[in-house]
Amino acid sequence: MTATTPPDDDTEAPPFEKQLLKAAVTPREQAAVRALVDEEQILARPTFRTALARQTDDGIEFSWQNLACYLYGLGLDESERAFADLVLSLAWPHQTSLTRVMDLDERRLAILLRAMINLSGVDTLAVGTRL
Repeated sequence: MTATTPPDDDTEAPPFEKQLLKAAVTPREQAAVRALVDEEQILARPTFRTALARQTDDGIEFSWQNLACYLYGLGLDESERAFADLVLSLAWPHQTSLTRVMDLDERRLAILLRAMINLSGVDTLAVGTRL
């Protein structure tokens, strides 16, 4: 399976988000980080940032395992936690039930679906409102 690299459209992203996007090495990490950057609200929380990544001499290092361990202690509401849980499943070997999508609003569901489509390498599907 071949995965496509997400477009380099991080020119509008704040510095921390730019660093995260550059640190995402694997296609799974790239899809997960792009979803978090696109969602904006969860990633803006300092506790979430601290649980997700740490600064090293070589740049940012992800700690998906750390995020998974602290997910229920970050003060996220059910919708935010469901989104983060599903993003963890994209990024790292983390199991969660797909029924978690029932806790997502339309905006977060669309972000997650776009990330999954990008990860699959399929470029013929679009996520949006049907008329």
